[in-house]
Amino acid sequence: MTNVKKDAQQYTVITQDAAYNVDVVSAALGEGNNPLSKEERQLQDFAATHQLKYVPIAYPAEMDVDDVAASDHVIIRGLGLSFIDYLAELTERRGGTFHRDEHGNLTYTRSGDEPTIYASSRRGLPYHARGLDQKAVGETFPRYFLSDQYVDDLVRQHQVISGEEFINRIQWDVELTYYVTLAQNSYPEIDLTAFEADLAASTKGFKKILDNYGIAAKDRLNWEEWKNPIPKDVNDAASFTQFIKTYLQQDVDLANEGNLTAPFTSAIEKLRELRTNIRKVVTYRLISADDYVEQVLKHFNSLNSFLAVGPPAFRIEQILALIKSGILTLIGPDMRVETSDDQFMTYSNRLADHQQYFGNVLIEGRLPQPNAANNTNPLVNNLLQQGLARIFTLQLRDGSSYQTGALDVTDDTAELIDQNGNVVPHFFVWGLPTEKRHWLTNGAPIPGVNDVRLRIADRIAAQIFAK
Repeated sequence: MTNVKKDAQQYTVITQDAAYNVDVVSAALGEGNNPLSKEERQLQDFAATHQLKYVPIAYPAEMDVDDVAASDHVIIRGLGLSFIDYLAELTERRGGTFHRDEHGNLTYTRSGDEPTIYASSRRGLPYHARGLDQKAVGETFPRYFLSDQYVDDLVRQHQVISGEEFINRIQWDVELTYYVTLAQNSYPEIDLTAFEADLAASTKGFKKILDNYGIAAKDRLNWEEWKNPIPKDVNDAASFTQFIKTYLQQDVDLANEGNLTAPFTSAIEKLRELRTNIRKVVTYRLISADDYVEQVLKHFNSLNSFLAVGPPAFRIEQILALIKSGILTLIGPDMRVETSDDQFMTYSNRLADHQQYFGNVLIEGRLPQPNAANNTNPLVNNLLQQGLARIFTLQLRDGSSYQTGALDVTDDTAELIDQNGNVVPHFFVWGLPTEKRHWLTNGAPIPGVNDVRLRIADRIAAQIFAK
């Protein structure tokens, strides 16, 4: 689909091969692709000039890395799910094998066709492993602070809360599950029912309650450590390599303890369960534009991805096995990529020794960021040019505006909003093109919570059949 034209109450959908007159359009377009940034163009040009390989931001399945040779040195920028896909392409899918030794540890046997790989990101750590699911279908933890009732009341009353309160309520719900699971495991003398009730009744944090119940300081949740798990004394390549091996094994062990058993894993499962209510707060604009930008877009989103959008535990095990095999090096946080003579060069700006790693292949191991304002999708561009669509723009307190890059749509029906602020009837846009207008549009809903995105899909279907 390259274009849509509106004529009275009908639309003409134009593809490369034909044109169709339709009454309703429902578009779920994916991320699309963004033009290269200035830095990315420079890296691509450098690669072309020096006979190197540069792989831009894209879906890994759509990119060809078959021509990467075993003698090549590959730099991957990004440690999220795309990184894991590229890692599999360059190792296991080239004939290497994973197996367990006599102690149950995962090891990797080379095929001989693997390149040498250096990888990192800003944080310098892969996303946390997803916990072993011990829950029955539809089973969830109680939600006390960002509860269904609380959020539904806000929606019904059109009541706005501060961004600080919003983030606090998310954190309190996560912390409550952490501490109840901790007490269940490590404090048999605690009356769990009373403990949970006391935590749920608090709206000023949990310190006094934890003191009263004798929860040791070493067992207390530290959000700063969750955000930045790398200790300050890890300050060179050697200490980081030792740290990362221990860290990854601990992450696997915690995940495998299960999401009803391990305090950390249960708490992160709770964060996933809060998605539908977080989505409601964003969809119905229950916090101010300034708080949404500062609290959610600039801070919470990154932490949420790190904690709660990770791969299965066996993928983290595979990363560890590849490090031990010498194929993969995670170089440390605050990754920098530069050029040096006729090669790509990378290093960790956080580690004091700034050890440099050189490569002849650079892979951008990240997905495109949805951004309708800067997108190569011809349909999106045509909708904006015709005025049938507009970018969702936030008006801030200082008089400035913040362009989110999302296509603007209605709250409940996901119908497109045109450049004049009018609803474009029976033209539905949902999913990734509305990211930042909606929240975490590429994250799977938790079963049994009647997620707001599923309800929007139902409403779209109902309107289509009612047309």
